[in-house]
Amino acid sequence: MEKKEQTQKQSEHTVGKRRGSRFLQRTMAFGFCGAVLLLVLISLIMPDRSFSEEENRVLSKQPKFGVTEVMNKEYMEGLESYTSDQFIFRDLWIKLKVQCDLLTGKRELNGVYLGKDKYLMQAISEPDQEHVKENIKGMNAFAARHQDLNINAMIVPNAAYVMQDYLPKGAPVRDQGKDMKEIQKQLDAGIGCIDVTKTLQKHVEEGMYYKTDHHWTSRAAAYAFNAAAVQLGIEGASGDYQRYTVTNEFSGTLSSKSGYHKAEDTIEVFEPEGVDVKYLVSDSDNQEQRPTAYDKKALKEKDKYQVFFGGNHAQVDITTTNDTTKRLLIFKDSYANCFVPFLIPYYNEIIMVDPRYYYDNVETLISGKHITDVLFLYNMDTFLTDTSIAGALAEE
Repeated sequence: MEKKEQTQKQSEHTVGKRRGSRFLQRTMAFGFCGAVLLLVLISLIMPDRSFSEEENRVLSKQPKFGVTEVMNKEYMEGLESYTSDQFIFRDLWIKLKVQCDLLTGKRELNGVYLGKDKYLMQAISEPDQEHVKENIKGMNAFAARHQDLNINAMIVPNAAYVMQDYLPKGAPVRDQGKDMKEIQKQLDAGIGCIDVTKTLQKHVEEGMYYKTDHHWTSRAAAYAFNAAAVQLGIEGASGDYQRYTVTNEFSGTLSSKSGYHKAEDTIEVFEPEGVDVKYLVSDSDNQEQRPTAYDKKALKEKDKYQVFFGGNHAQVDITTTNDTTKRLLIFKDSYANCFVPFLIPYYNEIIMVDPRYYYDNVETLISGKHITDVLFLYNMDTFLTDTSIAGALAEE
């Protein structure tokens, strides 16, 4: 009898525990759903943000609703992007995710490798071979039309290739050395190729790339200029520079993209010693001439790399007091921005064109400005994926 009562009590106790457990589970489930719903409601009530300082990018806006947009899935895709970008406390969730990833040993964060000494290096993209062929074809056709010009191409390898010893163990990296050889093979003899890979590798421990950004540093650009000067036709180039630190608080695009913010960079500007050449700069976004290549206002902004020429513009014009007849046209991406200041003293005029934003006629520009030299200056990743070079070079 006693045994029967004891068994009954144990059974009742077990049932009670199960009921309590189910109640707790339901409570937690309802609580979680309620919290998510509350966050969603707050996200809808809060005003939308147009820009994320943390990620350094423009955030999605509420998509336009319409039958056409719904039918072609444009609305749903836009809505998904919008709700993700405007979700309340988004920056906090990103930081928490990064910390969780790091705790689990993950060293690839949103396409960015976290390497030795807190170096962030962008995973190198696979090239679109058709676009590469079109760009090189366009460059060769351009060179054939302008055999009287001194034309060179400097394609700069990216950090993940130059700094392979800094990558996380087992991180895959594209062989940009092979890419360089293939480009050199396809370019006609009328275009000189300047390969600064070995120069950058030799000085890699001096900081050839920023830790938090995808660009090379001014120091790397200085070494590259010294290595390239002779082929560019520059005689008596000054190899001595005064270095000035303009900020120690640069957190670049790779920090923003990865969500990893435990390093900051120093940006330097270099002034050649023994060179007395004055110059004026204007660009397609600001026609007012100014006597400097540097935009101090950018040092108060998130993207401090824009201190060089105020960022990218369709066209930048630089006129100098050098009475030489040499006039240089540069087709470029943002890697050129910290390199061009080294070129300024040695030309009468320099025109920078960014094909991503330039829609005027290049042939008219060349004849109107009496161009004598041309330089294609890109980082390898952009050169292999860019779709605008061939279009800008097309003869109209």
